[in-house]
Amino acid sequence: MQNNPIDSARQPVLRLRAEPRSTNAHGRVQAGWLLHQIDLAGATFAERTAKGAVTTVAVNAFQFAHPIHVGDVVSIYASCLRLGQKSVTLKLEVEAERMSGEVVAVTDLIATYVAIDADGQSRLI
Repeated sequence: MQNNPIDSARQPVLRLRAEPRSTNAHGRVQAGWLLHQIDLAGATFAERTAKGAVTTVAVNAFQFAHPIHVGDVVSIYASCLRLGQKSVTLKLEVEAERMSGEVVAVTDLIATYVAIDADGQSRLI
């Protein structure tokens, strides 16, 4: 993944640019902002898979291999690891494209979403 051009066959669930308001005083994206974006991407993918509303029930720990800088284009990819009767477990991967065109793998994590009904109760998928 590192130093390679973006794989045009693989489509991100979410792609956005890191802006100054999402960074710390040193121009690096804060973990909370990134986790929010990851959860939005994961929930979007899980909702499509579950054909309805979902809620996040678990996110494993994640570590940053590289920082995200102001101006980087952040891409979040999702793939389904497990589809249960009421839950969807996803692998979420984050890459950053630098202004130079370099693409770096930032982090990946596993997240689980449960399908819910209008009352917020779990439902069958």
